[in-house]
Amino acid sequence: MTFFCSVCNGFSKLNVNCPKCNHEAKDCGRLGDFMGPYSAYLAIDELKNTNGYPDLINHQCVHLAYCESCHLEFHKMISETEHNNI
Repeated sequence: MTFFCSVCNGFSKLNVNCPKCNHEAKDCGRLGDFMGPYSAYLAIDELKNTNGYPDLINHQCVHLAYCESCHLEFHKMISETEHNNI
């Protein structure tokens, strides 16, 4: 079985409000893409082992969100969707 992020793959949109001011926040993509200059080219599961979150075990994708109203950056956990390879 494999798991995938529906937001990263364009099946859904990240709809999250800022925890500080409650305005809609902007999705800036996977946290792993911001971990270093070559992180976007590394295997997703490899980055999940080093980001400090239990996202690999819990089948989640950590997204970076940004509120343009109050300039807060925060992380949002997205539950990944299970896909059966046949």
